[in-house]
Amino acid sequence: MNALPSDIFARRLRAERERQAMSQVELARRMATILGANVDPTAITRIEQQTRSVRLDEAVAMATILEVPLSSLVVDNDAEESEALLQRYLADLAAAHHQWEQTRQEIGRLTRIVQSLTGGYKLLHPEATAEHAEQQDDKA
Repeated sequence: MNALPSDIFARRLRAERERQAMSQVELARRMATILGANVDPTAITRIEQQTRSVRLDEAVAMATILEVPLSSLVVDNDAEESEALLQRYLADLAAAHHQWEQTRQEIGRLTRIVQSLTGGYKLLHPEATAEHAEQQDDKA
């Protein structure tokens, strides 16, 4: 038996929201902004648990916030879904890798600056620097 669009919507809404690490509270907050009305976070819970129907304007707002086509939340096409999901994860992976590379380069740049300012010794051996300072005090 084929799943009903409401069943598919509830399952896919939750999966996409969790994939984006978005809480139900955050989704409700963003929906309130789009819809211009208060949205209780428990409404999201009930929609995902299929104890409350979703209104069309809510569904459109959710798809907009999650940056997915509304149709992807209601149509059950596993092959197409898997390919689309794979493409999104590959894009997320590429973006994360790019961010990691930028962070790695920034760490290298900052390390070189600190080393040039401290002779490299304090950064790499802070405990030895304290000993060196004490030895200098003893000599004085």
